[in-house]
Parts: sequence; C-alpha cells; structure tokens
Amino acid sequence: MAFKSVIGILLFSWASLAQAATTRDDLKVALSEHLTTQYGSVAHSPLRTGILLDLVAPLVELEQFDGTSAAAVSSFAEYVQAAHELRRAALTSSVIPAHEYLREIRQQAQRTDAHPLSLLLFDYQRVRSDAEQDDVLQFDGARVTAIEPSALQTGRTAVLGLLHDWTYHGADVAFSLADVYTNLGDVSAIEVDCGDGAGFRLLPKSGVVRAHYSETGDKIITVRAQFRSGLALFGRARFEVRHLDAPPPSETWTLTASHSTGGPAATGEAYILYGAGHTMVERPVVLVEGLDLDNSLNWNELYDLMNQELLIETLLATGYDAVVLNYTNSTIAIQDNGFLVQELIEELNSATGAVHPLIIAGTSLGGLTSRYALTYMEHYGLPHNVGTFISVDSPQNGANIPVGVQFWADFFADEAAEAAAARDALLNPAPRQLLLYHLSSSAGGVANPDPMFAAFQNELAALGDYPTQPRLVSVINGSSTQQNSGFLPGAQIIRWVYDSFLVDIRCNVWAVSNTVNTRVLQGEINVIWPLPDTFRNVFIQPCLPWDNAPGGLTATMAELAAVPAPYGDIEALYPSHCFIPSVSALDLAVNDPFFNIAGAGNLYELTPFDSVYFPIANQDHVQITPENAAWFMSEIIGPLAPPELTISVEADSIRLRWSPVFAATSYEVQSSLDGVDWPTAVATNANEWAAATTDSTRYYQVIAVRN
Repeated sequence: MAFKSVIGILLFSWASLAQAATTRDDLKVALSEHLTTQYGSVAHSPLRTGILLDLVAPLVELEQFDGTSAAAVSSFAEYVQAAHELRRAALTSSVIPAHEYLREIRQQAQRTDAHPLSLLLFDYQRVRSDAEQDDVLQFDGARVTAIEPSALQTGRTAVLGLLHDWTYHGADVAFSLADVYTNLGDVSAIEVDCGDGAGFRLLPKSGVVRAHYSETGDKIITVRAQFRSGLALFGRARFEVRHLDAPPPSETWTLTASHSTGGPAATGEAYILYGAGHTMVERPVVLVEGLDLDNSLNWNELYDLMNQELLIETLLATGYDAVVLNYTNSTIAIQDNGFLVQELIEELNSATGAVHPLIIAGTSLGGLTSRYALTYMEHYGLPHNVGTFISVDSPQNGANIPVGVQFWADFFADEAAEAAAARDALLNPAPRQLLLYHLSSSAGGVANPDPMFAAFQNELAALGDYPTQPRLVSVINGSSTQQNSGFLPGAQIIRWVYDSFLVDIRCNVWAVSNTVNTRVLQGEINVIWPLPDTFRNVFIQPCLPWDNAPGGLTATMAELAAVPAPYGDIEALYPSHCFIPSVSALDLAVNDPFFNIAGAGNLYELTPFDSVYFPIANQDHVQITPENAAWFMSEIIGPLAPPELTISVEADSIRLRWSPVFAATSYEVQSSLDGVDWPTAVATNANEWAAATTDSTRYYQVIAVRN
C-alpha cells in the first residue's frame, strides 16, 4: 500500500506542531529554509531529491511505476496524478508540469490527431516506516532545526504519459516526444516500442516514430530512457486503436464568431461530409456538438457519436450533406457558442445560395446554442433559412449532475488532479448556465442553480424564447412514463469507506430528497500525519429530486467506480443518474420532474415543440436507437413529394417516365382498371417503366418510397 510508510511520516508531538508549521505549504517552506541554511542547498542535504512524498496523499501509488521493464501500465489520468503529486511534494520550485498544462497539451494533440509522449523520471524520498517518533524533525517554534537522515528512504519512479491515448487511424500513427521531466541527470536517448511488432526504435527529440497496426484494440507503448550514467528506465502506457482508418471529412471550415458577449469570440470547426453524388455542400443537415467538459471530442469522436445506427451514412445516402459543428471550447458562455452557430448558418447559406432550407439538429448543449442562435437572429431580423430545428435530448430548461457528486469533486480537488479538473470544469460559464443545482450556490444547505442559470433563461425569454420560423422538433431519451433513474430520492449512490491503522477514508454521496434534510456528501481523509485531517459534510434541505428523475442518463457513478483506488474500492451503488430531465428536454410548462408525459392529453399545449418523440423507459443521454433513428429521419425528410409522371405510347407498349424524388429509395408503379382500386403494384429503382398495351383502359400512378 502507498501509505505503508506513513507510520513514521514526520512523527512528532501535536503540541510541537501547533507551535510550528500548520499547513503543508508552511512545512515545505520551513524544511526548505532549514536545508538551505544547514547544507547550502536542498540538493546537498539528506533530502537531496528535493521531493518529500509524504507531503501529499499518494493516491496514484508511484511504487508501481518503478522503472523496470515489468512496471505497471499507466493511464493518462495516472500520469497526470503522478505529476500532480511530485509537483506538490517538491520542496523547491519545480519544472514538473501542472495538471492544467498537461490537459491543454492533450487537447491540442486531440485536435491535430498527434500522439506526444511525456516522461516523469524521478527519485523521491519518504519517511521510513520504522522511524522513531519525534526523531524525524525537530522544531523550534515555526522553524525546523534538525532532520534525521536515517529516517528517510529513497524511491524511484518512471511514469509514461501518452497525452493522446487513442486513435481512429491505427494503420498509420505518428508518436513524438513532448517532454522529459527528471532529477536523475542527462538523458542520452529515448527509445520506443509501439506494440506493433517492430520492437524498440530511437525516438528523436524532434521527429516521429510511425507505427502501423493491423487490428483494433489496446496496445502497450513502452519507452526506454537511457541516461549518460548508464541507467536505463522503462515506462509503459496503454494506447487504444479504435479504428484503423476512419473516414476523413470532405472538407473542414475554420470558424470564428463575428461577435461575443464581451470576451474573445468563440471558435470552432465545421466538418463536412458530402452526400451521394455531391462535389460540394448542397443540401446540409447541421449536427451541433453538445457539452464536452474536457473538450476531447473532435471529428472522429463526433462522427462516431452521431453516426449511431448509421444516422450520418443514411443522411449521405439519401442526398443530404452532413455538417458537424465542433466548438473549440464547449464550456464557455452558451451565447458565445450560439454566435458560432450563427456564423455557420450564414456561411452555409452563402455557400449554397440558400436554395434549400437548412436543417439543424442540436445534440444536448447544441440544442441550446442552436435555439439561442435562431432566436437571436429572428429578434434582430437576420435571415437564417432554417426550415427544421431538432432538439436532441437537450437541456432546454436545465440539466442535472448530482450536487453531492459536485461536492465530491470539490472535496478531492486538492489531492486528485482529476477531481480538480472536474471541479474547475463545473465552474465554467456553460455548466453554471445549465445545471439545476450547482455547488457554487448550494453550500448553505439549499440546492440552487447558479445565478447565471436564471440570467440565461431570462435573456432567451427577452429575445423571444424560441424561433418562430422553423418547425420545432424534440427527441428525448428520458422516460415518458414516470420511470425513475433506478433509485429513490435520498438514496446513497456512491460508497467509499476504508479503515486501517494508516488511513481512514470516507467519501459517500447521496441523492437529494424531496421530503427530508439529506446529507449528500460525507468526506474524510484521516491519515497518520501531523497536519490537520480533512473533513466535510454537506446537507441539503428538501428539494425537487432531479437526481433520480426520468431523463436521459449519464453514468457518472459508474465512471467514478471504475477509477482504481489505492485504498479500498469506490462503489457505484447505482450506475447512472438523470442528466437531462424529460420535462426539461421537452421544456414542459410543469413543475413536476415525474410528470406523466405519455398520459398527458394536452401535451402540445405544454411544450413549444411542434413534434416530439419520447421512449417508454430511460435511455443513455443522446443515444440513437433504431426507433428514434427512423423517426429522426422522417422528421428531416418529411413526406416525399409525388413524382411528376408522363405516359406515352411507343409501338406496342405504354411507357411511364417520372422525375426523381429527393430522398426516395425506390418507386412503386400501380395500375387500376377504374382509378379507384389499385390492386397491381411493381417495385423499381428506375425512373421509368414499360407495360404492354391492352384493349382495356387502365390507369397508372407512381408512388415514391423510402425504405
């Protein structure tokens, strides 16, 4: 266990601590000052590595990445956590990168489909498990006056970070070297084995190594770092080949909104796939990205998400062009990304001449940015040429992440880089505008949205609330029959309880309740350590039970449970929670999360939408099923136009010719003796058909069919 040495972690009496350092940062400063004064520098002191690992809770277990060829395989999250712990445990200023920087590099790599490698190669120190109490440090007031060298032991870690750890182009992947962070001396060479059967190859400081995979699945990337001293250390990371050669877009437009709410204008890309027979964009269906908290979704990921049930491929085969809008940052203000949608609308109309009405389908957050763009354009008299607007499980009146989960992220933010990233993402404008309950406004025992939620809704209402020119359509993933999300109000949804002589952990989460005051977070990190332990309990008064309401589901609890915990096990007592409530996705004029949608005889009096689709049971958020895919296509295409038919007599035959009908996959030729009953039908994919002449009078008609 990573805490096995904690028994002797700088053990001295609590009384002496009260007069000395009272925080981790105070202790770091006091230690650094003592070592510099006593030994000239930290590097020449008993803490020669400059890293005292006992200053942090070692959640990643650095011991498992010991630099041997059989070391543990790291994930990106483990690499970031390792850097986070080494950086926070460093006594002096450190070159070790902050987790925010690593995520920024990761996002850049994902957008360019690059695969940079980064290495942490460090010696560190920690207190020996058998060190005598009061023998490690001596204090005089707030000063460290002595340190016992024999109480320290040295460890070594080598962690490989694959900053973009998946690909949709496995047949040809380029790996590059981003950074090497070390306190072990000069690195003379870096070699990489890409797990493609080619063995180790030199990875130049500027340049790439190309790998060629023949099948999808997980691969192990191994790096060997050679030092001038002769030392060799290994790091290993997992790499996922999701596809060997995913289709590229036909073209990509780089977009910048023409205006903003005051800050920098929103940017993004429009990925375009031409429909069958097209050499340029002619008849676009715009698919707008949803909320992407870590901004990791780009062309390949969005294509995968939106092509469920071959939806995009069906659009292309039918004669539409698919236009997928990707925000550079989906967490900025909804209005700003709405202006980006406006920019795309205007550029599409310019490129196509506005010959055909546009169709816009906004998924999740995209349903709000699109709604805002269209309402804004109509309010200011700007033409948009949108004939149909489809809201795909979009939080038109709010989204939900259990407030207890939000406080979980906040509680662990100091110790865990992943928790800090989640907490920071929640504090961005879009989540503040979306969430029905937000941690920023719910610390006082009352679950509230952030003030930005009401401000955005009020602004929409002032603009006109919804556009009036397009046909408004909504498809949702939440239950229409009052089915809950799998648990009851106030139920415990996450359990993490671990007790030992070395460390106690409590991090339990409950759903909110509509009947009783409920503890939604019980947080405790209690270690054998002279600094104060960390505790937090959060109680929420009775409120609307959005956590378990009918709605499009997100598996937040299951994702937390999948995170390896060095102490005990994080248990998801239920895998998913309501993310987009059904009543929000339909923007119903009701105040009941469990409103009986399927049983409402006046549903269209309660919703602004002209046509809606809802399932019986809850589904995963933005899941495309065979049923809603067929409905989705019918809403896009609408009724097929009748063919324009001409009939002529040629020699001894009657020849029927008709105009092709957009979106028809075949035609049915029907004949009748009286023009009333049509018993005879012939199916054909052609645009003409011939029949032998007869003495009797016959009537003919042609019906366009879409299979």
